[in-house]
Amino acid sequence: MEEVTPTQEATKSVNVELDAPGMQEEVSITLTRAQLTIINEFLKEHIQPKGYEMISFAYDLFSRLHEALETEESEGAF
Repeated sequence: MEEVTPTQEATKSVNVELDAPGMQEEVSITLTRAQLTIINEFLKEHIQPKGYEMISFAYDLFSRLHEALETEESEGAF
């Protein structure tokens, strides 16, 4: 296995084929409110969608994150 230095790690990019088989499959995960908030804030700062497919993907992602954050706030209000 190749050792990765911090410099190499910072320059790596992730290439996800959004239309590849299985990439539209939904999965469930349980996160704390803090974890979800950090993920949401990180993505707000760093995601740079380019092209219709990526913009659509980002919009759907942020809609789902917002819905999850709002649901948790509503449940805590009772």
